[in-house]
Formats: sequence, C-alpha cells, structure tokens
Amino acid sequence: MALVESFSGIRGIYGKGITDDIGVRYAYAFSSFLREKKKIIKVVIGRDTRVSGENLRLALIEGMDCDIIDAGVNSTPAIENAVREYKADGGIIITASHNEPEYNGFKFLGSDGAVLRPNEMAIIIEKFHSVKDMDEAEFLENLYKDNKMEHVKRVEKRENDALDRYKKFVLGFLDKKDKALIKNSGVKIVIDANGGAGVISKEIFDELGIDVVYLNMNKGIFKRKIEPNEGSLRYLVKVIKENKAEFAAGFDCDADRVEIILENGKLVSGNDILALIVDEILSGVKDASKETVVVNDATSYIVKEIVSKHKGKWKEVETGETNVVSTMQDFNSPVGGEGSNGGVILPPSRCRDGVLTLAYLFKILARGKKNLLDLVNSLPKYSYIKEKAKIKKDFRDMREKVMEYYLDKGFTIEETGDETGGIKAIKDSSWVWFRQSKTEDKMLRIIADSTDKKMADKLIDEGKRLIK
Repeated sequence: MALVESFSGIRGIYGKGITDDIGVRYAYAFSSFLREKKKIIKVVIGRDTRVSGENLRLALIEGMDCDIIDAGVNSTPAIENAVREYKADGGIIITASHNEPEYNGFKFLGSDGAVLRPNEMAIIIEKFHSVKDMDEAEFLENLYKDNKMEHVKRVEKRENDALDRYKKFVLGFLDKKDKALIKNSGVKIVIDANGGAGVISKEIFDELGIDVVYLNMNKGIFKRKIEPNEGSLRYLVKVIKENKAEFAAGFDCDADRVEIILENGKLVSGNDILALIVDEILSGVKDASKETVVVNDATSYIVKEIVSKHKGKWKEVETGETNVVSTMQDFNSPVGGEGSNGGVILPPSRCRDGVLTLAYLFKILARGKKNLLDLVNSLPKYSYIKEKAKIKKDFRDMREKVMEYYLDKGFTIEETGDETGGIKAIKDSSWVWFRQSKTEDKMLRIIADSTDKKMADKLIDEGKRLIK
C-alpha cells in the first residue's frame, strides 16, 4: 500500500508506505502550520498500541520544535480530550485505526481536539510535499533550524493524567441517579479490547460497577482482525453464552469505534446504536424541532426516521468525521455520528467514541430496564448492507457512468463533497451509495439501505456489477 494522504489522515504500511522520515517531515509541516498563527506552541501527542507507534512517536517529536505533552498509549477520544484539557494548540494521534497491525499513520488535531478541517489538512499535505524529497542535510539546515524556539523544548509525559481526565469526561455524561441505576442494573457484558487502546475502558466501567468479562487486555497483542465486524467478533457468541452475558463489544485499535454482537450472533448495526442514542437525547430536549442531527451520507434512514419522529432536523454531509464534527458545531447539534461506523459523537467530544457510546448505552438500558435486543427490535426495520470492492482505476473515472445508469432508472442522485465524495442513488425509501476510500488504497465502498431486504440485496448486487 502506498502512502494515503487525505483529510482523514496519513496512513500506510510501516516501513514501506510510511516511514520515520515521513513522520519527521510531516511533524515539521504540522508545527509550521501551527506557528503561522502563534510563535510559541504546545502540542499533545499520543498513540494506539501498534509496535511501530513508538518509532513514529520519536520521529514526530524530533520533527517538532515546540513544547510537547506526551499522552502515551490512549484512545483517540482520550487524546483529543487531552488537547482541550491541556489547552494545547494542536495534537497528533499515531494510529491506523481499523487497519491491520502492519499499518500505521497519524491524524492531526486542532486546538479544539477535532481532526483538522479538509482545507487545513490540504495546507499541511502541501507543506510536506515541499520538503518530502529534500535531502536530509538541506532539510535540517534550511528548514528545521529556522523555527528554533527561544527556550529548550520540553516533553512532558502525562499518560496517566490524560486517562484520568478522560475518565472524568466520560463519567460527566452520567448523573448520580444514572450511575446508581447502572450499578444496580445487573447488566453483564463482554469487552474485547483486542490489545488495542480499548484496554482503557476497564478504568471507566469498573468505576461504574458494571459486571464485565474482559478479553485480550494485553496492549499490542492482537488476537483477531483489527476491524471489529461480524466475522471478527463471531467467536464472542460462545463467550457470551458461557458467561451468561447480555452482549459483547469489540473495539478497533484506537477505540473510536465499537461494534456490538448479541448472543444470537447478530451484530448490532452502528446505525441502530446511533438511532437509540438519538432517540434518547431528542426525547430529553425541550423542543426537538429546533435541534439538528448531523450524520454522514452513508448513515441508514433508520436514524432519519427517528429524527422525524421527534420533528427534528436532519443534515447529511460527506463521509469523514471532520465533516460531521464541523457541521455539528455550525448547528450546535446535541448529537451526530457516522452510522456506517460504530461510535457516536456527543459534544463537547469532537470524534466518534466507542467507550462513551457504551457508557451512554448503559444509561439507556438502565433507565428503560430493557435488554439491548428488545431495544433494537423496537426500532424501525431497515436492511443495511456494506460491501468493499477493489478497483483497478480511480472511481472518479466511473462517476458519470454510475450516475447516468441510475438517472436512467428514475433514481434521484445526491452528491456530497467534491469529485472524490460520495454518490447516492435514491428511490423512495431505498438507496445505494458509492465512495472511494480515503484510507485504503483503490478500495471502493458500496452501501445499500432499504426497508425491503430484497431491494437492498438487489441494489448491492447491481452496484457491484456496475463498477466491474
């Protein structure tokens, strides 16, 4: 895999697509970007549990001549929270999220802890490419030294403190009554951290008094595929039954995503979890008709139906967490997310958060005194199918063909973003969506959503044939 550069971050196979030298030069580009606004800067840096993360951490620190707070091994949400807590000018998270262990990368954050906006990320990518091929001596002599600070660079290690602050942040979403209900609810679950940053969940769930069976809690020891999905989590069905638990939850490597599997082997869709939390939040506001729920354009209409039930407003944006977060800020949204990925965005958080999503779900379960299966069964019924397809050429070369095909069949076409954004073909309550991945090389994502399972199956099969 070549180096993938987009507003979602920088990723590649460590030692091939992404190297320590690339880390040094990207760090220089980032600190230069921040220093355009302020001479003396402070940056938070943290990472997930991949072995290559330590080398990249050292490389990134080398490339930044500023004060650095090292948040150590922590989840993406915890590191973003640390940027806000320490009033830093920005942050870097070393992670390849749901990609396999041989991959790594980094996300750049602004002072609010959110991933940089696309226009800001474009500037950093351009700055990196201006020094990418410069020989090392010239790079160090002509660029790195030009921005020397007037005082000695300090690196403060704050891993435990960053985790304590994040724990306080998550628990702040629950009042005393909620905590008591959760503690006395009798809910028993299984958590599979898979050696990733999700190991920090124990600090929080133990304090809530939840009965949890923890699996794979050794950092950096991966027992299954990194991406939590129906296939990688299927083995947990046996663990649920053996421990008489209600459900099991699995994190990806940086724990911004969580997926839930039930005793019957069914994976609870991220759309369902988002719908349940949206329903809870809109039920508790004074006038839901004044609230806007922001989602990506790959989110199931099950969430839209819940928003409509409360007479709330619905806003779709291009897939990409930064797009959802920035639009949520524009509308002062109480909740948003990407239903296509596990994890809900709850302000003042600026990212999907697997741990916070589970904590909020515990609150709903405890208040309603229902199990998760019953809650999911109470939701409107939608068939939502996700597929990936390897493509030989850029999807931009196929866009017109795809749009013309569906227009000829009477579908309405919606586009988000530029020519690299999503295409959605809609007819009645059904749609099929296409978008080339910005984190996986030459990978096209296809999603179908419908109240009719046969229609969803037809749309996904038709879409896959169309792009061959």
